[in-house]
Amino acid sequence: MIVFLKTPAERKKVRIKLYKDDVFLIAHETIKKQMPSLSIEEMFASADQFAFFLLDNDISNRDIMRYEIDDLREEFTDEKTFYLLLSLSYVKLSALRKTRPNAKEVVRALVGFCQEYDGFTDLLRQFSDAERGLDKKRVDLLTYDLNCMAEDGETEDDHALVASFVEVALGLSVDGMQHMENTLSEVNDKFGHRFQKELDSLREARKKKSTFNINIDKVNDIHDNDKVNIAN
Repeated sequence: MIVFLKTPAERKKVRIKLYKDDVFLIAHETIKKQMPSLSIEEMFASADQFAFFLLDNDISNRDIMRYEIDDLREEFTDEKTFYLLLSLSYVKLSALRKTRPNAKEVVRALVGFCQEYDGFTDLLRQFSDAERGLDKKRVDLLTYDLNCMAEDGETEDDHALVASFVEVALGLSVDGMQHMENTLSEVNDKFGHRFQKELDSLREARKKKSTFNINIDKVNDIHDNDKVNIAN
């Protein structure tokens, strides 16, 4: 069940996809401080895989789930890392309760196993404290990886990576998209405008979102009652 990523390129590919995941943005700093025996990308990829395994197979009976928990435990030599991964799976499943009807029952069964770890409650508290400014966290992580790519020089995967950056950036606020557009523009210049297509795509999307927001503001301004706001 553990997802092993053998090369830096594999880890980067997974990491960029994780930038779209609010659970990753909330939890990655806390998990990294715990110094697990797996890389941060392997931790989250493995937790996702285990969470969806439980969900897709509708394993919500605690006695049956114990078989899967015991199998997962056998893959670890480090018990702390095992419980960190289990805790991440719990948080991931909790986040899916609104979109996956059976997630609630799976979470109820899983939480008992998570509570065997003395640090579980403190982990949840730290995750809760980190659940602020997600847009900024996403921008900072994307900016860091884009700049690292520029320093590393050209590779065959550059276009795929930049396309992934743009995909994540499309979910940001207008200000966040503008920041990423500026960063990508600088990287594009360093690479001889190799990523002009991706930059144009991001710029066009940012303009459309900005225009939509302006139109919404104008419509809201015509209402005398400040409680009426169609953007909410």
